[in-house]
Amino acid sequence: MGEGAWCHTRDYVEMQWLMLQQEQPEDYVIASGVQNSVRDFINTVGRELGMEITWQGLGLEESGTDHVGKVIVRVDPRYFRLTEVQTLPGAPSKAKEKLGWTPTIGYEELVAEMVREDLKSAERDKRLKKHGFAAYDHHE
Repeated sequence: MGEGAWCHTRDYVEMQWLMLQQEQPEDYVIASGVQNSVRDFINTVGRELGMEITWQGLGLEESGTDHVGKVIVRVDPRYFRLTEVQTLPGAPSKAKEKLGWTPTIGYEELVAEMVREDLKSAERDKRLKKHGFAAYDHHE
């Protein structure tokens, strides 16, 4: 599974603000500089939900199962990008040196926040459906 750099929106916005305070415009890389694979992300989400995911297979045949062996995640080639890249490291060294910027929200905290917010949305949608209302689909 591919890799990417994960960085919280609050950190991105802070960096954008710092860039706008400069007298001369320059290009900066806004990134955490830390890479995590999609598998790392799924495992971190699983831990946040109290689930242990076991991986088997390679490449397109890779899948993750829960504690009873039920497949809960698998590779789906329909979502591959035409120009898929395997790694997106991001090197924010210039931003650190010239502007003193470093991300303040770590990967684990970022994933935990994402899980909490998704659980809140799922609970809200469940309550709406229980009372006969159509849930707002925020993924469209």
